[in-house]
Amino acid sequence: MRNPFTFKWIVFAVLLAVTGMVQQTLAFEANVSGQVNQLVMFADDGKDSDVFIGDNDNSSTRFRFTANEKFETFTAGTKIELEAQRNASNTFTLPNTDDGSFEFNDRWMELFFDTEFGKFSLGKGDGAANNTSETDLSGTSVIMYAGVNDTAGGFKFVNKDTDTQEVEIGDTRSQFDGLSRNERFRYDTPNFAGFNLAGSVTNGGAWELGVFYASEFGGHKIAASAGYADTVDRDSSEFTQLGVSASWLAPFGLNLTGAYGTRMYQGDTKTDREANGQSTDANNYYMKIGYKLAKIHAFAVEYGITQDLAEKDDKSSNYGFAYVITPWSGVEFYAAVRQYMLDRDGEDYKDFSQIMGGTRIKF
Repeated sequence: MRNPFTFKWIVFAVLLAVTGMVQQTLAFEANVSGQVNQLVMFADDGKDSDVFIGDNDNSSTRFRFTANEKFETFTAGTKIELEAQRNASNTFTLPNTDDGSFEFNDRWMELFFDTEFGKFSLGKGDGAANNTSETDLSGTSVIMYAGVNDTAGGFKFVNKDTDTQEVEIGDTRSQFDGLSRNERFRYDTPNFAGFNLAGSVTNGGAWELGVFYASEFGGHKIAASAGYADTVDRDSSEFTQLGVSASWLAPFGLNLTGAYGTRMYQGDTKTDREANGQSTDANNYYMKIGYKLAKIHAFAVEYGITQDLAEKDDKSSNYGFAYVITPWSGVEFYAAVRQYMLDRDGEDYKDFSQIMGGTRIKF
């Protein structure tokens, strides 16, 4: 027969243990943050034009949950970030006939241990080479940066001879910026004189390396990064990729930004491209000059070009102008114009243009 006195003490002990576990869990400092980013766009492909309202994919609507706690010699933490977009700007097409679709995506879902020997991260998040082609101190990246497909990737160039939409802009442009966010194990070194290194491996054996630098002297800010990625068996398209970028911001507001990226196709992908008469490597160049004024205004002009990505000898380029004002902390208003061009042997395409305005509110 069970002893009721003993049973009560067992229950009491279990409750104490559970309470202790809950208290330890609650010891982690938890935060909720995120942003909403909506824009209005007028787009014209030379044949059709229309107005769009949707989510700015340059910096999409999202919310995140973070938690961390410092122990004796290290900090443990977690990060979960979810993207919630309706009618994302990178999916716009002409003509515009509806409100687009709703997308709910996981961007981050990781845990990490930040130690005196470096940071160890496990789960979905940035690969080591992600963002290495996108270093930008101009203050205008919310609407204009090296990832030009985020506001135009779904649109198509119109063939002048046939007057039909034929070539998707997103197929002809890329900043060649690592393998984005993926399920990975990543290691970041401690900071040494402004430098830190990173390496990551992910499913399929793909791997990435990154080097990052940030410094400030005499009021001048400098940031630079470089990344290398190898898809191995992760992707149906086999390639290695290199991306570098740098940005300088003067104390009086002038800033310069530049990026270069190259992709070298490998294995069966290289063989297939050779058989189709396509180039086995592609390159991207991006330049921006900007000016920051009174801490709340930012202006910039850009030029970018991707060569040989979709077809051999393709030159897909764009130029643009952007203005961003941040009148209050966490609130930005922006406007931009962009023009896209495609130069392809034997074909003649109309230019694509867009005018955009919108706002991002962070919380």
